[in-house]
Amino acid sequence: MIAEENKACGWQLTSSESLTQREDSSLEGTPEAFAAACKHPGRARPYQFRRDASDPLCLVCAILYRPVLSRALYIALIVGTILTIINQGDVLLAGEVTPLVVAKILLTYAVPYSVSTFSALSANRVEGTA
Repeated sequence: MIAEENKACGWQLTSSESLTQREDSSLEGTPEAFAAACKHPGRARPYQFRRDASDPLCLVCAILYRPVLSRALYIALIVGTILTIINQGDVLLAGEVTPLVVAKILLTYAVPYSVSTFSALSANRVEGTA
């Protein structure tokens, strides 16, 4: 009974009767090693990022899922910087920064973030959900 409870939470008894943490070699060292669980029981859960995970995520948890969030921020930083230099470089070098230019720069970073997040969610949508 105790051994079954320990296995369920990631621990197992060894032959010397001491507790050691069970390791999953296929996920070891990856961000997916500790999968996020959805904390919103009443919401629809159409997103599953690991095929072996039994608990899909709702929209909020999927957007805040660490690999999706970090990848989207990284892409927004790189692509947004390149687009800002292309589109607003002359204004920035001339020192003519206005509130409108700042709003355009923020939108320039928001677009690649949104596209990256949307594509990650679209690619990981569970079959048969609306």
